[in-house]
Amino acid sequence: MTGKDYLSISALVVIAIAIFFPVFYSEYSYTDDWYALWQHESGKDTAVLTTYGRQLTDVLANWLYNIINARAVHDLVFIRLFSFFGWLVCIPVWYVITKKIVSKQNLPGQLAFFSTLYMICSPPFAICVGWSSCFEEFIANTAGFISGYILYSSIKYEGERIVVPTLAIVFSVIVGVISLFTYQNGFGCFLIPFLFAIITRPTVFRKIGIGIGFYLFINVVYYLVFKYNLKIHGVEASGRTTIGVDLFPKLKFFFSKPLTTAFHFTYIFNERSIIGFVVYAVVFIAWLAADFYRPRSLPIKKWLKIIALILFMLTLVYLPSLIVKETYSSNRTLFALDMAVFFLVASTVLIAIKKYKTRHAIVTLLCILFVVNAYYNFNKQFLGPVKHEYLRVRTFIEHNYDSSVKTVYFLRPHEDFFVRKYGINRSWDEFGVPSTFFNWVPEFFVKQVIFEKTGNHQLAEKLTVIQSPDTKQFAVSARPAQNTVIIDVEQILK
Repeated sequence: MTGKDYLSISALVVIAIAIFFPVFYSEYSYTDDWYALWQHESGKDTAVLTTYGRQLTDVLANWLYNIINARAVHDLVFIRLFSFFGWLVCIPVWYVITKKIVSKQNLPGQLAFFSTLYMICSPPFAICVGWSSCFEEFIANTAGFISGYILYSSIKYEGERIVVPTLAIVFSVIVGVISLFTYQNGFGCFLIPFLFAIITRPTVFRKIGIGIGFYLFINVVYYLVFKYNLKIHGVEASGRTTIGVDLFPKLKFFFSKPLTTAFHFTYIFNERSIIGFVVYAVVFIAWLAADFYRPRSLPIKKWLKIIALILFMLTLVYLPSLIVKETYSSNRTLFALDMAVFFLVASTVLIAIKKYKTRHAIVTLLCILFVVNAYYNFNKQFLGPVKHEYLRVRTFIEHNYDSSVKTVYFLRPHEDFFVRKYGINRSWDEFGVPSTFFNWVPEFFVKQVIFEKTGNHQLAEKLTVIQSPDTKQFAVSARPAQNTVIIDVEQILK
């Protein structure tokens, strides 16, 4: 690496710290975090993710919670810092590998810095840093990327024959299986190096075919090991791992939801937004047009072949979410697809711009926009509302609870309450959604706060928490008696 590379990596690390600095001190808990914290405090090392096929994450989570002796919400800061510093270590990895691929494929040099900065600014990155339940994703996504690069960089041509060293295959498979056992969607990053090979208008597609073949092979190896692992532990697979092979509904879902979000880049739209879908359609068509008319344009038949292969590979990138019955394209599942789409669009734009100064100016402007938008996404659309909700509801519980209270009635807020209150966008279950909206949160929220207030775990465990999704239903179904506390989240936050 050159001095310029070290400077670029340092700048990327500084930008990441500037955007996500509140993770160093902010105290809050979000959705699944409440469950994980209470389970650990109860002495129950969770193995639920093993049934999802993420045994390495289970092992790592139990180790982390034990090593920091997590007993209070404040301790979750250390889990989030583990994720954040993990990503800081991964930034040079992504930069260096991308630069090597870009250099090998003779693509614009700005792509290395531009793409790594986009990674930092992408919504999945914000969720991985801000949500302690997603602490493992830096391992899964980077391991998937490294696995693909090991194979990509090891494929050699000896005349007409392609040679792949056995050692490279072994390492690629091992690192790929690690990625899958950590978080399945992260393994989609395996295909990113091979997407670069398509960008440069290949005349021979054998290398790409080898990449796709090994990608599918490693998935099969993982699945067999996953099934064997369940058998030796005597547990059943989660229903969320059930295979679903409805081809056309899955393709419709992919092109209308995950791919839509990927083409929004750092901007957050609601998944049901008509405007968001229009933006996706316009950007997607503009990319196709720019790719078709870019320098060294191809005969339309070959161009269509390349575009079809690209779309097929994008579908494969998201394969772990498409192969199961559940269809839910949350931002945390989209890291690999977001990066793949960005590489395709960014490379097309940079190749089309001939003048270096113009290209540099456009990249600089887009980098500034990405950083500003990422800061807003994390601090205003996610952290600010969630932190305020946690502090206000916690304070209310602490002020209104005493040892005579046996029952807590919890009125959950509406899903769009933050949207109305703060004027922000809501995206899936991650951005702009109250933590207390989800029906599995109130019990663990209340019991954890009472445990921290009293220091008595048994007292908190015995508490009855009755929840209701709205005031009207509560008025009809609930008959609060003595020794109760009513928590109306929307009224508290108003």
